[in-house]
Amino acid sequence: EYAMDTADACHARGIATVAVTAGYIGLDARREFYAKMDAANVDLKAFTDDFYMRLCGARLHPVLDTLVYLVRETDVWTEITTLLIPDRNDSDEELTQMCGWIARELGPDVPLHFTAFHPDYRMVDEEPTSARALVRAAEIGASEGLHFVYAGNLPGAVRSWENTYCPGCRGLLVERLGFRVLCNRLDASGRCPDCRQAVPGVWG
Repeated sequence: EYAMDTADACHARGIATVAVTAGYIGLDARREFYAKMDAANVDLKAFTDDFYMRLCGARLHPVLDTLVYLVRETDVWTEITTLLIPDRNDSDEELTQMCGWIARELGPDVPLHFTAFHPDYRMVDEEPTSARALVRAAEIGASEGLHFVYAGNLPGAVRSWENTYCPGCRGLLVERLGFRVLCNRLDASGRCPDCRQAVPGVWG
């Protein structure tokens, strides 16, 4: 309720709202909550029920249901983030299954961000995620047909996977370094200046 009230206050001032969420929410609450949101970044923490049960005390399928709901039944701009934890949720098999599901059920244009884990809080004994592991995950996403796959929070170490490329001509559209945009070649309508391909997103 607090988040919904905050969203109302933002909209009253012309400010867009973004939910950063685990996506684990009941049906009625989901409908009411996302009606107030303009965009959502959903943490898809893994693609096995075992991971969700052991590390999160939750289940995978309600999160998948939320993603399907957002993409198919709302106008909420939706992106996905997966924190890669070495030897926990980063096997090639699991990542292939996850990326294939996203491509099939949500479509190839939903952005997917792979981010690096670093030891903290209750997981201080795990190894940090390497740049190589992030790139491998991003390559799997691209091989499964996803158009917008990113590797994040190791700025400069995964440079080409920080950028946005045209799904039509593969030209560089948005160049980034960490959270900084170095160059944005998209026109005001969100089209590639080279091939005029429309790039999904919220522009203007």
